[in-house]
Amino acid sequence: MEKIVIVDFGGQYTHLIARRIREIGVYSEICDPEDLLIKKDTVGVIFSGGPQSVNDKDLLTTGTNIKKIRVPILGICYGHHLIAKLMGGTVEAGISREFGNTGLHVKALRSFLFSATKTEQQVWMSHGDSVTALPDDFLVTASTAATKIAAYQHKTKKIFGVQFHPEVEHSVYGKTILENFVSVCTEKRNWNVQSYYNSIADELKAAARGKKLYLFISGGVDSLVAFALAAKVLGGENIEALHIDTGFMRLNESEEVMEYLRSLGFQNLKLINAAEVFVSAVKGIVDPEEKRKIIGKIFVDIIRGQLHGLNKKNKNWMLIQGTIYPDTIESGGTKSSGTIKTHHNRVKEIRDLMEQGRVIEPLKELYKDEVRAIGTFLKLPEHLVWRRPFPGPGLAVRLLCSNQTTYAIEKSELVKVKKIAASFSLHANILSVKSVGVQGDYRTYKHPVVLWRDAGKKFNWKEISRCAAEIINSVESVNRVVVSAEPLGAMPKLHKSHIIHRRIELLQQVDDIVQKLTGDIKEIWQLPVVSLPLFDNDGNECFVLRPICSTDAMTADVYEMDLKLLKKIIKQIKALPGTGNIFYDVTTKPPGTIEWE
Repeated sequence: MEKIVIVDFGGQYTHLIARRIREIGVYSEICDPEDLLIKKDTVGVIFSGGPQSVNDKDLLTTGTNIKKIRVPILGICYGHHLIAKLMGGTVEAGISREFGNTGLHVKALRSFLFSATKTEQQVWMSHGDSVTALPDDFLVTASTAATKIAAYQHKTKKIFGVQFHPEVEHSVYGKTILENFVSVCTEKRNWNVQSYYNSIADELKAAARGKKLYLFISGGVDSLVAFALAAKVLGGENIEALHIDTGFMRLNESEEVMEYLRSLGFQNLKLINAAEVFVSAVKGIVDPEEKRKIIGKIFVDIIRGQLHGLNKKNKNWMLIQGTIYPDTIESGGTKSSGTIKTHHNRVKEIRDLMEQGRVIEPLKELYKDEVRAIGTFLKLPEHLVWRRPFPGPGLAVRLLCSNQTTYAIEKSELVKVKKIAASFSLHANILSVKSVGVQGDYRTYKHPVVLWRDAGKKFNWKEISRCAAEIINSVESVNRVVVSAEPLGAMPKLHKSHIIHRRIELLQQVDDIVQKLTGDIKEIWQLPVVSLPLFDNDGNECFVLRPICSTDAMTADVYEMDLKLLKKIIKQIKALPGTGNIFYDVTTKPPGTIEWE
């Protein structure tokens, strides 16, 4: 079968590129740079993005001389830089920084890559370095306001480079651009969703033959599809599903999970109430990575406890996990990738079990929309397949903690923030808290900015989005922007805050209000509600609503909520004793991760 090879330079979107190519109908596979080998069935090569710079002392390049590759080549982001560098061009750092939606102008001398697209289009950027001089025999085919060489092509050879990411949905003509590249490579289209399923089923049978299987099910679509898939392929009688109530579930969620699994006819279900164990273990813990690792370790400890007795009778067992690709790549899952967050399915204890050959992850190469496609293929109920994602550590990573009462904020940065906001007729300040972001394929840990309008003035989502993008691209210490639906008087203050039952219960109540009032909005793919260690002058806790639109979790756009609905939500939340300011996150991914931790 013909294939297009994606060379993985550690970019978050490497597997997304591979998936887009498969969606077009051509088989794709990923290889590490040093393993690139052009075989007879290779019809094209794509160089992915990545967190490195081509100007680093140890240049990350391929094991094959690029000048000797005879099939079409497309470079994306880092790949775009690498092709230019290896062919004799120049790449510089700090010339322009672009994150998120960006306007692209396609030159009059159009590349075949831009066929059937418009001269002016929106693309998705995430870069700090830029190509500033082209090699000989190359032409500029597109530019942005900040980046003169946003795309290029060779005059005679089938070599292309784009600074932006056509693989993400936010690049409006991204799919067309990739289809155009695929058309340069081959006319055949013989890869489909049925192929996905058959491949996964074959791997599952080979890995699990003759073994007793255990699966910890959260109630989310990933673990549910992993369970249903394993039951169909291997037989439900060979699988025992366990659900752990960590104490960080949504309101009444554990009971509901068990109820709907039984309603689907699943057997061998067991509920383990371990709330006190988990909550006690993270008492006083502030660092988000440490929280994730502790929670992941307890999961494994419970697994070991459950299997200890059985292990004496039958050592032939394996653990099935519903891990999907974003969980692995954001945990530094490839040789070149940067760590964005540590997923609880990737803590040391799980990795140890993986090295022992004890773990099966049938969905590990798939994205959320592909998992849902498999769920639909398995005839799971639509409301379960499209249930909003919920992180494995649950509300523990939505309860931000602090041992501090202040952060040092650069005055020059604050002045810059306020100046940009004023140009949009908005007020702004930098909040004394930090959250995780992803910029240029690296994790960042920076401050959010809060925006607000004067009383009586209406929101303008487009204007706010433009303001947020300009602030994040211009202010080094910022990676996220939120807005307040109400004018802010005194700024909320940072308090020493930890995970305690009162904070958990209040967050569960706030989250329950938000999910019930927005549950019918299909455009909202996920809606984290975050409790901040910020309190107003009356000692009330501040919260952030984070409704986003996405399909694969690798990129996300902001959902522009109807203002009447937003006011209704805020009114109901504020009726709860102990609730203070309610903020609305208007940050795309990148540069902000979906979760705040």
